[in-house]
Amino acid sequence: MGCNIEWKGENVSVDTRSTKVKTGSLLLDPKNTRIPSDRRSDSQRQLLHELLAHEDVKSLAASIAKIGLFANERLVVVPSGRCFTVLEGNRRLAAIKLLLSPELAPTTSLVKYFRSLSAKADLASLGKVDVAVVPDRLSAAPIIAALHTGDSKRRWSSLQQARFYHELLMQGLQPSEISDQLGISLAQIRSFLRTEKLHRIALTLDLDADVRKRVEDPRFPLTTLERFIDSQIGRKFLGVELDDEKGFVGVAHPERFKAVLARVVADATTKGMTRKINDKKGFQDYIKQAETALPRTKKRGSFDPDAFVVDGDDAKRDDSGGQRERQHTSPKTPKPSTSIVPRGFVCRSKTTKVSSIFKELKSLRISEQRNSTGVMLRVLMDVALWSYIKQEGHAKAVCDHFDKNGKKRNYNPDWTPPLRDLISYAVDKRILHGMAADGYKAARSLAAKDGDYFITIDGFNEFTHNPHVTPTEGDLRALWDRAEPMLEIILS
Repeated sequence: MGCNIEWKGENVSVDTRSTKVKTGSLLLDPKNTRIPSDRRSDSQRQLLHELLAHEDVKSLAASIAKIGLFANERLVVVPSGRCFTVLEGNRRLAAIKLLLSPELAPTTSLVKYFRSLSAKADLASLGKVDVAVVPDRLSAAPIIAALHTGDSKRRWSSLQQARFYHELLMQGLQPSEISDQLGISLAQIRSFLRTEKLHRIALTLDLDADVRKRVEDPRFPLTTLERFIDSQIGRKFLGVELDDEKGFVGVAHPERFKAVLARVVADATTKGMTRKINDKKGFQDYIKQAETALPRTKKRGSFDPDAFVVDGDDAKRDDSGGQRERQHTSPKTPKPSTSIVPRGFVCRSKTTKVSSIFKELKSLRISEQRNSTGVMLRVLMDVALWSYIKQEGHAKAVCDHFDKNGKKRNYNPDWTPPLRDLISYAVDKRILHGMAADGYKAARSLAAKDGDYFITIDGFNEFTHNPHVTPTEGDLRALWDRAEPMLEIILS
């Protein structure tokens, strides 16, 4: 029968129903984050083989055969007709099924391997397992996120985290709703979604077999793609611009984009790649070298990135491993605010100057007044952060930290440190009360010393002082996303 309980693991609280379920009634999840979207299937055997091939099910099965299941690690399931689909614990379920039925393994040698483990296991204890039943997928999201993201012990790779957020998007949540439900900054969510889409497009390309294997690996360095999207030089090389609705849009010929992306993902897993693109010169040297190996294609053009990819159920493998088409309706994205300030964002600062600047910023139409929007956003961050620092009693400590001998204040009694220094101090000293770890990470990225990353203070300076540099609307909204966790605190 089970009983109503409250899940209290990993700093989350979700109502679930605890019960025991026959293992035969448990289904592997066709939407499992661990399995790439182009390799998913409605076939339980196919899903089992995918997990066995890529997720080290063998060692987990050996552990279960030796010491059994831990009582405090229940599978999280959702009702699916007369059965239950496992949302959390698919590797464990795969291991249990192979111990109970070694013949499910794809090769003779693996069948023998699991038979030997099965002979040592307490099979009677595996016939029924403890589960926590949730009413729907979205109810399980906070549990799954707490177990596999942030600083958790069972943290997913960046690619697996990105797939998880994309799955929630496909279930109808907006990025802001995912952020609210999981307690992860909107900037982080949007960054993951952008790079996940780029990776998904890469999987549609005609890659060499060894390159495809590396790109499909769950440990693929997604942060390398993030660097390209965050960098103006990187985006220009790829032929994309940031876009609030789609993540990014193409501003180059599709064939050029595909050729560049194929080269980037092929190089992404090579040793030393992250060091190659660690600064402006590194990016320039890499691109110069990469250009020599690119095929000749048209360069001018544009494209919609969504035309390259399929989402979730759009294409699944049938039992024979082929593809079959499905209709899929993508969630509608609400129309963004006409200003850089998102709908519903409120300034509660009692400082007249701060509230006045915020009001002026909110009145600017970002599509028509990008320059003014950029300047005013920087002014808001500068004035509001210094006001917050003074209110919290840190003003003297901050000035002493950056003007140790007092020379600057002797010359100008009203001197204050520049914005980057203020942000760095606030992050290093953790003075932004209530800020989550990923919020501090987003704020720290603003203070990165690289003028070619527009979404930083240096990039902002480049725009402010260089008449030939103008931000796109996507650039500005991405900058807001990174600053928003800090702004929520200093404007409250």
